[in-house]
Amino acid sequence: MNPVEFEILYSKLIAIAEQMGVLLQRSSYSPNIRERMDASCAIFLWNKELIAQAEHIPVHLGSMHIPLRHVTDFEEGDQIIVNDPAMGGTHLPDITIYKPVYFKGELVAFVGNRAHHADIGGITPGSMPGRSSSIYQEGLIIPPVKIVERGKINEEIMKLILANTRTPRERRGDLSAQIGTNEYGAKKLNEFLNSYGTEKFEELVMELRRYTEKLMKIRMSSIPSEEVSAEDYLEIGDELVKIKVRAKVRDGIYVDFSGTSQARRENINAPLAVTLSSVYFFFRTILGEDIPVNSTFYQFFHVFVPENSILNPPPHYPVVAGNVETSQRIVDTLILAFSEIMELPAQSHGSMNNIAIGNENFTYYETLGGGAGAFKDYHGEGGIHVYMTNTKNTPVEVIESSYPLLCLEYRLRENSGGGGKWIGGDGIIKRYRVLEPCTFTVISERRKIAPRGARGGSPGAKGENFVIKRGKKIKLSSKATVALEEGDEILILTPGGGGYGSI
Repeated sequence: MNPVEFEILYSKLIAIAEQMGVLLQRSSYSPNIRERMDASCAIFLWNKELIAQAEHIPVHLGSMHIPLRHVTDFEEGDQIIVNDPAMGGTHLPDITIYKPVYFKGELVAFVGNRAHHADIGGITPGSMPGRSSSIYQEGLIIPPVKIVERGKINEEIMKLILANTRTPRERRGDLSAQIGTNEYGAKKLNEFLNSYGTEKFEELVMELRRYTEKLMKIRMSSIPSEEVSAEDYLEIGDELVKIKVRAKVRDGIYVDFSGTSQARRENINAPLAVTLSSVYFFFRTILGEDIPVNSTFYQFFHVFVPENSILNPPPHYPVVAGNVETSQRIVDTLILAFSEIMELPAQSHGSMNNIAIGNENFTYYETLGGGAGAFKDYHGEGGIHVYMTNTKNTPVEVIESSYPLLCLEYRLRENSGGGGKWIGGDGIIKRYRVLEPCTFTVISERRKIAPRGARGGSPGAKGENFVIKRGKKIKLSSKATVALEEGDEILILTPGGGGYGSI
């Protein structure tokens, strides 16, 4: 295919996924999707190969193709909903909906989107318990079922889902937005096929495969072929849990997590889909962001993850923190490993700093940024999301107008970045006051082990979590759930990024 024609057609395909994301954001009810855009969109071939995705949430995007393998019962007009981590989901609040796309009566593709819902049941509001020993405590598990059947919403399935959430009106609104987004994606894909025809579409797909393969081989050849290894740790109370990796890049990308800690009856277990997604993300960043991400890209990876480890747990083990925190640490561990043979940045804050607040009347969820690691020739960015999350800020005005919460303080945490020739980014300080009794959960990391500096740079500051009751400041662990009364306050200090280079 002519390179100019290829670029135009592929850009149009990507634009469909991007437009789906805009529609999903603007039509959703919850601030978590509407403001933070905690959602992702993608397009797949009829055979379930990923061919295009928008640049949304990395932990979603590297795993959205996996649950689609379990979608087998469908016909024209259907949409299938799923969130089961055992089938490629990330954690239960992340709900994925797929729609088969037909053109002139023939199945040609699927469109899909995944969105984080602010509550899907479980033992705590927000479905993000600080401590859980089983996935059943984290919310409703949805196997692949038809949420839309022959063009009509399946109200029996919808009622079942809404009966298991504290916020049914908001959930219906967000699910309807997801369904509408897929309808829009299918419509735009049909317009594409009407304009260019199925033969040109197939030619585009073949050229995309060839181009991705060629570019991957060129980029992999630029990485030293030595085997590297590293280990890093997660926090459970006073205990540290190990992630260990060995890796090399030759004719393919080989990653081995042997030696990683066994799965735990704690929610730091990462579903296999999350582990793979984290690996894909890291190598995408070092190989180049211009490499198309599709099924050909994934074919270069050979990843061994021991069964029954925290990175590949047994079914029904708790996973809610594994998706948001363990995914971050996998990236940190790979950064440490490849820093042996490449110049890479210092570690960033390495936590999504998850906050969930709610009761039987409302549920609020957000993640907080922190400091990015410094690198040669630049200081780390402050107050930014890194690695496996790519969400936006939730404006204070939206929080206060939507929930019984006041934001008393929201600013950069000065001097929390690690020192060095180039200074790590600053973390964030955020303080809330609750205006009615509720439950507060924090799921975070880097409260015991600071983000490391690189090439002689200093580590960033560790994060801290507090609640303030009647003026008394109570320190919390990295993962905790606490009952709050009206007037109590929450204070979160997120970690800074590591510094780079000796002064």
